[in-house]
Amino acid sequence: MPLTSPFKTALLALLLLGPGACAKKEQVVIFATGRSQGRLWAREEPSLKNKRAGGFAVFKRLYDQETLPKLALDAGNWSSATPEGWLTDGRSTIDCLNAVPYGAAAAGMEDLSLPPKALQKLAEASAVPLLASNLYLKTNKKPDFLRSSVILRAGGRKIGVFSAVISSPARPNRAKYLTHYKLEKETYEAEKAVKALRDGGADVIVMLLGINPKEKAGPEFFREFVSNGPRIDLIITDEPSIKKLFKAGRAWVAPAGLEAASAARLVLDLEPATGRLKGLRHETLPLLTEKYGQDQGLLKIIAGHRKAASVHFSKRVGFLGAPLPLRDNGGSPVADFAADCMRRWARTNAAIISLKEPAAGFSSGTVTSGALYSAFPLDSSVVFVKIRGDDLELALAAVQPAEISVSGLKIFLKDGVFERAESENGPLVPGRVYRLAVPDSFVGGKNNPVLSNAMEFANSRRYLREVVGWCFSRQNSISRPDGERIVRN
Repeated sequence: MPLTSPFKTALLALLLLGPGACAKKEQVVIFATGRSQGRLWAREEPSLKNKRAGGFAVFKRLYDQETLPKLALDAGNWSSATPEGWLTDGRSTIDCLNAVPYGAAAAGMEDLSLPPKALQKLAEASAVPLLASNLYLKTNKKPDFLRSSVILRAGGRKIGVFSAVISSPARPNRAKYLTHYKLEKETYEAEKAVKALRDGGADVIVMLLGINPKEKAGPEFFREFVSNGPRIDLIITDEPSIKKLFKAGRAWVAPAGLEAASAARLVLDLEPATGRLKGLRHETLPLLTEKYGQDQGLLKIIAGHRKAASVHFSKRVGFLGAPLPLRDNGGSPVADFAADCMRRWARTNAAIISLKEPAAGFSSGTVTSGALYSAFPLDSSVVFVKIRGDDLELALAAVQPAEISVSGLKIFLKDGVFERAESENGPLVPGRVYRLAVPDSFVGGKNNPVLSNAMEFANSRRYLREVVGWCFSRQNSISRPDGERIVRN
């Protein structure tokens, strides 16, 4: 039978287009960020030849310019790097996530430093579902203000998302008790979340996997995790050492864009018939202001938080008659001052502080809350320690003397090596119990000599920053503290 003219035309068009013309291509884009830590706006980036980049107003423009079906996901840690983030407990970041809007966000390890009431307040302010799949309260109940998983729609597809926080990649799949919460075994919780998402009809399963910022997880960790867990299509992680997309078993592992300086753009190729993930492409996009511009609505939200922070951090907390530099003649006057403050506030015999605790010194004159935050940006709490004299001497002998400051103690070195320690009343008495004040950052870890030699210890739950502020508030003018706490011969 001869072919009609319209049929010939259609057949010729298909032949010219090639074998892929009959196959419908279906794609979804996921933008992923993490560890913004309160960085809300653009700044000059040295890694980008000092071009202005970063911030949620730029990301909003990038997100709005995407033409494919899309989602934005965030891997958490919302507050710790800036005064604005710290002041609002991450609310400033959540407001930005709401305005984009993101599809879901995971609570990160640093966010879990918030007590349950503060985290609940943050969740109630969020229009974005906040996820924490392996998180429990100390009562072994799930926090009802957080979700274990969520099913989101992108185009005509259901994208199932859940999260997990890994406290220690070196010791995975173990329950971990935090100050306010308990982290359950991640594989067990992943199995529950994946089943719930599959039962809900999710076409693709995405996991937001947060790694403790104090530790590191290489590719082998992810391969081991996938081999012991349920089938997951895509793992998005905030681990900084993961730079490129790779395959771990049947799962893709992709890095999120970090510190609000960049965003990861993931293009998911889906099978049109089933919605299954059949391919993935990843790129990290610097959030360049000159390339994408900035969203005016988000700039207004950010400006509001900047103004509130400016008012708060300009408040006077004290006055210094002489500067307290970070480093001077091999010591740290600002660390000496903080050690004296801890000892006075805690009413202890002595205090010890790591020189890594202060990040900046103080100029002479009026001291503001902003200067206080800049000098002590870590959220370290003061810990009370009871320890016998001989054990204290053993602990001090195991610490590098060039890395600490003390109050109520003198440490004597001979040829740069610990020789002995004395209290204000003379040599340490072996059997006598001494009370110390130290930051919790100084006693963290099982191998810490102070912790391992202590009789008992208790966390005051008061930030070192607050204790130093208390010292400023108690005196009209403060002078430089006495030196010569570590005596070298």
